[in-house]
Amino acid sequence: MEQSHASALGSHDESYFASFTDMLVGILFIFIILLVMVASNYQNQQNESRKATEAVTKIIESRNVVLNEIGKSLEKAGVKVEIDLEQGILRLPESILFDVGSDQVNPNGKAALAKLASVLEKYLPCLAVADEKYRTACDCLELKSKGGLEAVFIEGHTDASGSEHGYDNWGLSARRAITVFRELTASKPILDRGIVNSHSVPVLGVSGYEARRPVSTTDPQQNRRIDLRFIMRSPTPEDVDHINDALGR
Repeated sequence: MEQSHASALGSHDESYFASFTDMLVGILFIFIILLVMVASNYQNQQNESRKATEAVTKIIESRNVVLNEIGKSLEKAGVKVEIDLEQGILRLPESILFDVGSDQVNPNGKAALAKLASVLEKYLPCLAVADEKYRTACDCLELKSKGGLEAVFIEGHTDASGSEHGYDNWGLSARRAITVFRELTASKPILDRGIVNSHSVPVLGVSGYEARRPVSTTDPQQNRRIDLRFIMRSPTPEDVDHINDALGR
């Protein structure tokens, strides 16, 4: 009788131990599944982040290709400009456009802006949305991203000289930017509203910065300038889809 009772207790303990072991195995299995899910989600996030970075890189690389082409074309046309690829800027010094303190383009400046307008008409459509007849120069550029241009701001900049508090320089920088805008769009009307971004908004705009964004602390003349700043849009889901297609996924 006692042996039967002891045997029953032993069997009960073994059954309890087996159930406890099964429970631990089940918990471990669930933990492994959760770990795999977390790792998979992390990998997906990493992939999406990488693809977004690739999309940004392609947009910036395309901008730089176009900026270089614009710079080369202007150099061939005898217009001296500076290209800053890091900031996406085409820079025109005051000396080729305006007399000191004036917001009226001088004769040499008018000729330079007419050449600039022709070059912009040729290459801006490669980064934006425009009629196909204006995109004849785009295919040979082999751009990795098209339609990534958000805006081109014509920025007026002055040096720190002028009236107290620089109020005159605020007006001068803005008026010069507006003058350049009017010269460019008068020479090539498509630059006004014919080249738009992905939201159908004209890309060309103006801004004045007075002396707040100097490029030199030692030479005030370098700070008196007109900058064309190329602003690119953020990557969209469509950009990521293009990368997926390129990867065959």
